[in-house]
Amino acid sequence: MSESDVRQVYEALNTLRAISVVNKEDWERAAKAVDLDSSVQVNILWIVCCYEGVRVTQIAEWTFWHPSSIVIHIKKLMDKGLVTIEKSDLDGRVVNVYPTEKGRQVMAASRSSAPSVFRLTAALEQLRQRYSDGVVALFFECLAFLAESLHGKEKVRWIKESEWRLEREAEVQPQQSARG
Repeated sequence: MSESDVRQVYEALNTLRAISVVNKEDWERAAKAVDLDSSVQVNILWIVCCYEGVRVTQIAEWTFWHPSSIVIHIKKLMDKGLVTIEKSDLDGRVVNVYPTEKGRQVMAASRSSAPSVFRLTAALEQLRQRYSDGVVALFFECLAFLAESLHGKEKVRWIKESEWRLEREAEVQPQQSARG
């Protein structure tokens, strides 16, 4: 490895850490804004709202946290009335997690406040203004490539898929309300 390669690795690591520190602070602030205890709970609730009936082990795999940590946070979310759990009919060891209506409302509130809570929103807008929509799209493509290279496509596929699921659900809900 050349000196230039070493320098690039350290530059990337420290840049990602600098971004991560701000994001962690913003995630925590976002959690407090919707009366959750931590950013972990926001992330879990997001997944549960996108993938109703998701297994605890799947949440752990996608979030890179230990299943026992996920169970602790799910219990706290249950205590707040935001999720429910059910054991699988096929395998009693498998626990599936579902959002409650209150949980969906909390997630909707969190999503709607995200642009004002996350400093990344302003940074991405500055990137768009300075360069272009194409550069922002390339930035996201590069992020996805790095995550897939580090973790494998299956472990990070849910990230884009979850956004698609929420958009689809948002389109379906007004149609259902109009019929109701």
